[in-house]
Amino acid sequence: MIIDPQPNIPALASDVHPVKILLVDDKAENLVSLESLLAKEDENISYLFANSGEEALKIALQEELALIMLDVQMPGMNGYEVARYLRDISKTRDIPIIFVTAIDKQDVHVIEGFEAGAVDFLFKPLHPYITKAKVSTFVKFYQQKKELEKVNKLALEVNEELEERVKERTKELTRVNKDLDNFVYTASHDLKAPINNIEGLMVALRETMQEKQLDQEEVVPLMDMISGAIGRFKLALQDLTEVAKVQYEEAVNQESISFKEVLEDVKLNIKDLIAKYDADVVDDFSKAPDAVFSRKNLRSILYNLVSNAIKYSSPERKPEVKVSTKLVDGYTLLTVRDNGLGLRKQDQQKVFGMFKRLHAHVEGTGVGLAIVKRIVENCDGRIEFESELGKGTVFNVYLKN
Repeated sequence: MIIDPQPNIPALASDVHPVKILLVDDKAENLVSLESLLAKEDENISYLFANSGEEALKIALQEELALIMLDVQMPGMNGYEVARYLRDISKTRDIPIIFVTAIDKQDVHVIEGFEAGAVDFLFKPLHPYITKAKVSTFVKFYQQKKELEKVNKLALEVNEELEERVKERTKELTRVNKDLDNFVYTASHDLKAPINNIEGLMVALRETMQEKQLDQEEVVPLMDMISGAIGRFKLALQDLTEVAKVQYEEAVNQESISFKEVLEDVKLNIKDLIAKYDADVVDDFSKAPDAVFSRKNLRSILYNLVSNAIKYSSPERKPEVKVSTKLVDGYTLLTVRDNGLGLRKQDQQKVFGMFKRLHAHVEGTGVGLAIVKRIVENCDGRIEFESELGKGTVFNVYLKN
């Protein structure tokens, strides 16, 4: 599936949004005079008329208005009452109102007008320049508001389209990733049979040579090399299978487990490796002695980190591996620290890669840390490390509580 990386972004409309201004006055001649004063300002502006407060409310509910110019002194419902009604209705409460009045400029009237919801006052007789300037300002505010609404709507549409494309791509990548893992699992499984057959033939050949008392001095070393190669191949297949299994194990059995208990089990399993390197493995689980986690997965994490710490030890000093835990911001932090060879800066980004072996003198498949990373991230955790060449490495595993 090919996904166009560029979303289909519609262009902004270039036409100007129509502007409607409501003029309210009980005297028709005042409406005509006000329209005449304003009409030449902008051809995109249309003027609506109301001769009473009741009629003004009706029009305001039916039309989208940029501005209301409202006479204060009207029979029946006066301008202040109209403004208060408009402020109580969600559809009309944001329409700006300019009071047009012939009353004096006493503070009490102005204050009452602003309390009713006015944004400005114009006092009769109207000054043409001031009136036009104020109306023009509110028209511009309205047009900018409509443009902003248009941009926001466009941004929302683009965002929704991008989110949909991300979902599609994520689904596709997940499918491809599962297909690849399935291929790895299938390939490693299918390759086991011929490897087992070769191994069986090697055993049969060795037994036949022994039965017939054939000279084995020249053949045995070669057979040992073949057997060693088969063993390494089987180990690589086993690790590949483990990587694929980790990817599919979305819901593993979790239980309350003791770090000390699992580490002791790991140490027992690698006792020959510990003895070979005369390594010291010490622990401190006093701050977080246990956690709810998969026993098998925790064992795999500790096995890979501790065994690697011993195998990649420095020949200049006795290997020391320190394993500890503590609680940090909703995580149990498992730390494995060693005094081994360490890594160069340029090699550190390769640590969690598949088949990456950064010290060729140590046997292995280069898959162990990739398995650890998958286990941790599949459980909503993370793994980090610090390393200094010649001094050692620290792995920090954050297990979600």
